[in-house]
Amino acid sequence: MDAPLRKLTLVCPKSIEPTLLDTLEGLTPELPGYTSQDGHGRGASMDLASTAEKVKGAMRIFTVIMVLPESGIGAVLEAVRQACPRRQISYWIEPVLDFGRLK
Repeated sequence: MDAPLRKLTLVCPKSIEPTLLDTLEGLTPELPGYTSQDGHGRGASMDLASTAEKVKGAMRIFTVIMVLPESGIGAVLEAVRQACPRRQISYWIEPVLDFGRLK
């Protein structure tokens, strides 16, 4: 039986995007793929770094979304933890009911 699929979402400060992407690209085995996007995050625990972020009340963030076997999530999180040791990286894991490609 194949390992169940999970959706892993990582949200981090925009400033560490290059390090995070380098880390994900260097994983072995390779990730099956992921989606990334820029955005703005708000919340009481955010450490707003720049004056613009403080005025806006939001931090520039970078989000990565991937679907992978549940068994691979621990390795991804540990690699990110080692490469990007910041408390402001959030993640969550969701079950995936189905995954495929439209042909």
